[in-house]
Amino acid sequence: MEMSKIKSELQIIVNLVANHGKSKPLFYELTAILDKRGINYKCHYTEYPGHATGLSEKITSGQREEILLIFGGDGTYNEVVNGCFGREVKLGFIPAGSCNDFLRELGEWSGLDSFLDIIESDNTEIVDAGKVNNRIFLNNVGAGFDAQIIYDMNKRKLKGNLGYVLMVFKNLFEFKCFHTKLISSEKNIDTNLLMLTVNNTTTYGGGFKIAPLAGIQDGILDVCLITAISKPKFIANFPKVYSGTHLEIDEVIYWKTKKVTVNLSRKLPVQVDGELLPQELDEFDVEVIPDAFKVFKF
Repeated sequence: MEMSKIKSELQIIVNLVANHGKSKPLFYELTAILDKRGINYKCHYTEYPGHATGLSEKITSGQREEILLIFGGDGTYNEVVNGCFGREVKLGFIPAGSCNDFLRELGEWSGLDSFLDIIESDNTEIVDAGKVNNRIFLNNVGAGFDAQIIYDMNKRKLKGNLGYVLMVFKNLFEFKCFHTKLISSEKNIDTNLLMLTVNNTTTYGGGFKIAPLAGIQDGILDVCLITAISKPKFIANFPKVYSGTHLEIDEVIYWKTKKVTVNLSRKLPVQVDGELLPQELDEFDVEVIPDAFKVFKF
């Protein structure tokens, strides 16, 4: 057994059903490496949706700064940060989900051994988050077309890029545009939209670069709107969203802001970090939270 430089007990929130349970071998590898390195750790297993928030809140309720690792995907990450926001904690993210978009912002994942080396070297940085109404998010919040896609993916139990693309084309023919008013200090918009996203990170949906100019340490959010667009033009330009070159399209409106108020003509599904809010909304505020969390970067 090796001697670890990590003296405190690692706390690990574990979602074994993330990515339909396909990441279980990665979890067994994690515990084996931790044991080999002689690192003390305690696993806290999620048992139902939302459980990670309560676990995170309990773990970080003390006076000392905890090292909290999250074994899951973007949905689990979101639950955890909503439980520990404002607490003394260092967060480590392990890619056990189907998309893992927030993890892409932290650098290139090089495996568990390298990840634990980073923790032992205490390589942390401070990153931003966002807030929609009273909910914290790491990646983005979206309404309309993209949220409807997530609804359909959940209903059909689809995951990853292929499922996302399939539901994009389904909703291209079924989803109706909606009238929207957006108010911010930089720009006001009053138009019909196919979709809107307010972004802290560059990607969502498993690598789609919806906000190619975004950054998690710039203290600002990136708004990306797609106005009413013809089906042929959407299909022809859809690959540009994956590469992040869609900002050149006339129907795309993009700007940076610290806060934006959104008013919709009808109640619509709203997604936060890839998970639907429990109720549809027709009005909400989105704002940046600068320097929100201390995280381990690759």
